[in-house]
Amino acid sequence: METRNIRADLILLLVAAIWGFAFVAQRLGMDHLGPFGFNGSRFLLGAVSLLPLLLFFKPRPGSCTIAPMLRGSVAAGTFLFLGASLQQAGLLYTSAGNAGFITGLYIIIVPLIGLFLGQITRLNTWLGGLLAVTGLYYLSVSDDFSINTGDLLVLGSALFWA
Repeated sequence: METRNIRADLILLLVAAIWGFAFVAQRLGMDHLGPFGFNGSRFLLGAVSLLPLLLFFKPRPGSCTIAPMLRGSVAAGTFLFLGASLQQAGLLYTSAGNAGFITGLYIIIVPLIGLFLGQITRLNTWLGGLLAVTGLYYLSVSDDFSINTGDLLVLGSALFWA
């Protein structure tokens, strides 16, 4: 049982490292492409890598209806486009570290959205949110009490990721 927990923790650490390194790659990619060119290339590569799955996983005839699937796909695609575009544009004006931390605030934004939908949020969530906002303040706010444009764009992207 303990080996299983350690393995799970190591996998979680690996996922967090990959997620964090992605911001550095995104920032470096901006040296060669604009935000939309970078995102277009990124998502094209992702789509092409998923194409082989169409050969292995075929829906059964009549198992799904097109209209609801199309509505959901367009809605999800819109949020994904807005989140990725704002984040990538924000990387023009802020550091990869700031972008990673600010994007991670979607973890706090989700319970706030839940409140508007009538869900109950426990005290631990608010304490974690307070710590996250405090960290955002120390990371992003400069001596003259201003937040740069890139930080605001990335914060906007976190809303769409949430």
